[in-house]
Amino acid sequence: MNRNTRFCKKVLMLLIGFGLMQSAIAVENKSKEDIITIVQQDDMVITGKVLSDTQDPLPGVNVFIRALNLGNSTNWDGYFTLDQVPIGTHTVEISYLGFDTFTKIIEVTGSTNMINLGDIVLTPSTNELGEVLVTGSAEGQQRAYNLQRTSDNIKTVVSADLVNRFPDINVGEAMQRVSGVTIDRDNGEGAVVKIRGTPQNFTTVSINGEQIPSTDESGGRSESLDLISADQLAAMEISKAITPDMDGDAVGGAINLITPTARSSKARFKGSIGGGYNDLFERGSQIYKLKYDQRFAEDKFGVLFGASYYNTVNGEERYEASYRNRRIGDSDDPNSFTADVIDDFRLRPKENERQRIGVNITFDYKFSPTSKIVLKGIYNDLRDESLRRRTRFRPRNNYQDPSNPNLAGSIDNGDVRVRRDINDRVIDRENITLNFEGEHGLGNFGKIDYGFNYTRSERILRSDRFVFRKSGLILDVNRDNRDFPVFSSPDFDFENYEEYEFNSFQQDKPILNRGDNLVTRLNFTVPFTLGNNFGEIKIGGKYRDLDNLRRRNTVEYSGFNGPYNLSQVLDGNSGSILDGNYEMGQFPDPNRALQHFLDNIDAYELDENATKLNSDSFFYDASENVTATFIQGKIDFNKLRVLAGVRYEKTDVTYDAFRLDVPANDNEQITSNLIQGNNDYDFFLPMLHLKYKINDQSNIRGAITRSYARPNLQDLVPAENINFADQELRTGNPDLKPSDVLNLDLLYENYFESVGVISGGIFYKDISDFIFLDVTDVDAGEFAGFRRFSPVNGDEATLFGAEINFSRQLDFLPGVLSGLGIYANYTHVQSESSFSFINDDTGETETRDDVDFAGQADNVWNVALSYDLGKFSSRVSLNYNSSALFAPSTDPNLDRFIDERYQLDANASYKLNDHLTIFAEFVNLLDDPTVIYQSNRSQVIDYEIYGWSSRFGLNFNF
Repeated sequence: MNRNTRFCKKVLMLLIGFGLMQSAIAVENKSKEDIITIVQQDDMVITGKVLSDTQDPLPGVNVFIRALNLGNSTNWDGYFTLDQVPIGTHTVEISYLGFDTFTKIIEVTGSTNMINLGDIVLTPSTNELGEVLVTGSAEGQQRAYNLQRTSDNIKTVVSADLVNRFPDINVGEAMQRVSGVTIDRDNGEGAVVKIRGTPQNFTTVSINGEQIPSTDESGGRSESLDLISADQLAAMEISKAITPDMDGDAVGGAINLITPTARSSKARFKGSIGGGYNDLFERGSQIYKLKYDQRFAEDKFGVLFGASYYNTVNGEERYEASYRNRRIGDSDDPNSFTADVIDDFRLRPKENERQRIGVNITFDYKFSPTSKIVLKGIYNDLRDESLRRRTRFRPRNNYQDPSNPNLAGSIDNGDVRVRRDINDRVIDRENITLNFEGEHGLGNFGKIDYGFNYTRSERILRSDRFVFRKSGLILDVNRDNRDFPVFSSPDFDFENYEEYEFNSFQQDKPILNRGDNLVTRLNFTVPFTLGNNFGEIKIGGKYRDLDNLRRRNTVEYSGFNGPYNLSQVLDGNSGSILDGNYEMGQFPDPNRALQHFLDNIDAYELDENATKLNSDSFFYDASENVTATFIQGKIDFNKLRVLAGVRYEKTDVTYDAFRLDVPANDNEQITSNLIQGNNDYDFFLPMLHLKYKINDQSNIRGAITRSYARPNLQDLVPAENINFADQELRTGNPDLKPSDVLNLDLLYENYFESVGVISGGIFYKDISDFIFLDVTDVDAGEFAGFRRFSPVNGDEATLFGAEINFSRQLDFLPGVLSGLGIYANYTHVQSESSFSFINDDTGETETRDDVDFAGQADNVWNVALSYDLGKFSSRVSLNYNSSALFAPSTDPNLDRFIDERYQLDANASYKLNDHLTIFAEFVNLLDDPTVIYQSNRSQVIDYEIYGWSSRFGLNFNF
C-alpha cells in the first residue's frame, strides 16, 4: 500500500536520526571509564536564584559549568541547584535568551556541603543601537520559551502573557493557538481540545500536574476547558511526548495548566474592568478581574489571590437533521425505490447567559533554595441559563409517493408530526482543586518530592421542557439549498397554534454528573556520574482513586385531562434565524406553561414508564483505581542529553448500573435490575528521549515512547439508553480494551535572542485497539427503525504528521516597521485506520480499510500579525481547521464529517500610563458556521452559527 510505504519511509527517517545520536554518544565516550558513582562525600551543592533587572524570577535559565559538563536550569521560581560539584575552582555560566550571559568564578573548598550564590540579576541584551531586545509584554513569553528550550521532552509552553495577547476568554479558546490543536465549541466558546488528530480521550488535562475528572454528559474523560478562565493561569504546558514520571494515558498530548505563585516582595495588584456585546443576541456583558500577590519574611513566604467574574451572553442559531435510507412508496410498487431522506429535522436556536467565576489562592514557603512546600486551591464555577426554542418536523418512514419523493405523510397518518417545544435549562458546572506539594533537597544524596491532590468536578442540570404537537399532516421537503432545507405543508399552517395539542412536560430535577479524584505521589531523585558525565536517577510512585457518578432524576407527564393547546401559553414572536432562512414563529412561554402545570397538577398524567426509562437508563456509579510506578535515568554526554525509563500502570474499574427490561406492550411496566461489573488492565510503558544541543539557541530532539488511552467509563457500562422520541439506542460495551500506542517524534528548534522561535518536526503514531462510536440502523427486533450508537474497538490505525512553528518580533526592520511581529504554526496529518465487524445480513466478518482516523483534520493552522510599538499593541489572528471525519461507522453511508472552518479575531490595547491600559477585543468576526454532515456535503445533520462578539475595558496594574 502506497500510504504504508510512505509511513515506513518516514519512520525510518526517525530511526536514522536516533541512530546518529546514539553514534554521537559512542564517540564522546570512547575514552571514558564506564563507572557509575552514586555520590561522593566531598562533592558540593551549588544553589542560587536568577532574577531579571526588574527583580522578577526567571525560569528556564541555563546554569552550566562547562569544564565539568555539569548543568541544570532554573524552575518557575528562578531557583537552580547543581549537584556533585567537586572541590576546586569553577566558572559558572548563566545564560538566558534576551539577556547577557553572566559568569561567576567560585571556589569549592569542602568546608560546607552547600554554596548559595544568592540572587543573580541578569542584564537585558541590547542591539547595536542600544535598544533592549525584549521588553514589556513579551517578557512573559520569553520566559516560557526558555522553559521550553531547556526542557527534557518535546513540549510547548505558553505563558499567561501570550494568552492575554489574544482575545481568549477561557483555556479552550487559548489552546486553539497551539500547533496541532483543534477544538470543539459549546455555545460558540472553545470547550473540548484534541491534539495531533486524535480524539478527546487521547489527551489528558491536569491542573498543577494532576488530572481533573470530567463531568462531560456523554462520558468523555477530558474536562471541557470552557470551565476555566484563561486569567487564572501562569502558563500552559502541552507535552507532546511524555516522560516516565508523567501519567501514561496521554497519546495526543498532556495539557498541564499551571496556576501562579507570588513572585514579588512588593504588594502587586492587577485586574480588569470591562464589558462586551454579542451581535447574535444584541446583549451586553460584564468583566471583572483582580489579582494580588506578595512575598514576606525575606521572600520565604508567598501569598497569591486571584478572582474573576464574567457575565456574558452567547448561544447559537442551529438546526439538526437525521438522514435515513428509506423506501419511497410501498414495497410492492414497482416504481418504488430507496433513497436517503430527511427523517427528522429540528430548528433549535438557543440564547444563553453564562456566568463564570474563578478563584485561586496559593500559599508557599521556602525553607531554603532547595526546600519548599506549596498549597494551592482553585475554584471554578460556570453557570449557563439557557432558553432553547425548537420546531421539529418528523416525516419518518412516510414518503409514500414515488412520483413526488419529497412528500411525506397523509391526513390519516398520525406518524407525521410537527412539534413546538421550549426547554428552560440551568446548568451549573464547578471544579474544586486542592493541591499540596513539597520538594526537599538532600544535599548530594539528591532530593525528594511529594504531593497530595483532591479534585471534585460536578455538573448539575435542571430543566423544564414543554412540548406541543400537531399530528396527521402532509410535509413537503424542499432540498434545493443543501444547507437550508425548507418544510411546508399543503394542508396546515405551521402558525395555527390552536392545532398544537399538549404532548408532554419533562422536568429534570436534577441531572447530576460528579467526579472525585484523590491522588498521592512520592518521588526520589538521586544524582550519579558515569565516567565524567553527570546524571540523575528518578524513581517514584502514584496512587489515584477516581469515582464517577451519573444520576438522573427526571419525571415526565405525557397527557392532560382537558383541553390544552399551545395558544393558551404563547411567548410572542421569536423572529427569524440563520440569516433569515427560517421564521420561527411563537413557542410556549416557560413561565406561563409552568404556572399552568402548578395550577392544574392533578390533571396532568404521569408517564411512569418514561420517567423510569429516563432516570434508570442514565445511571452509573463507577470507580477507577490506578497504581503507577516508574524509574527513569537522565545523563548528559557533552551536548547530548539522554532520558530513558519505564513506567508501569495498573487500572482497576468497577461499576454499578441499571439494565432495563422494556416490554413489547406499552401498557406494561418497565422494570430495571442493578448490574455490576469490572474491568482491569495494565501497561509497561518504555520511553526514550534524546536532546542534542547544537548551541545555546538550537536543539534537535527525538523520542520513542509507548502510551495508551483509556475507554470512557460510560462506554464500559453494559447499559442501554433508549430514546423513543428520537428512535435512538445507545449501548455500552464492557469488553472494550484500552488503546495501545507507539509514538515516534523528531523535532528541530531554534530560539531567537529577541522573543521568538522557529521549529519543525514530524511525528508518527501506531495505534492498536482504538475506540470509536459505531453507528448502525436497526432493521429487526423490538428496536427496528432505531439508530444504534455503540462504542467498539477498531483494529489498528496510524497517524503521520508534520508541524512547523514560527514566532518572531520583526525588530530588525527599520523605523515603525520594527513593531511588526508574526505568530504562525501549521500541522499536517495523514492517517488510516481499519476495523472489523459482523455483517448482520450475512453473518460474516468484514473489514473496512483505509478510513481516516476519527476527528483527524488534514490541515490545521494559525497565523497572527501583531504590531507593538511604544504604548500601542494590536493583533489580528486567523485560525483554520480543514474538514475531517468526525465519526466513522461500519456502514460508510453513516460516516459523519465536520466541514472546514475559519475563525478571525482581533484585539488592540493602548497604555495610558505605567498603571492603566485600555483594550478592545473582537471574536469570531467571520461567523463561519460549524457544519457536520453525513456521508456527503448535501446531507447536513448539524449547522450552527454563533455571531461575533466584542469585549472592551480597562486593565490596571499597581
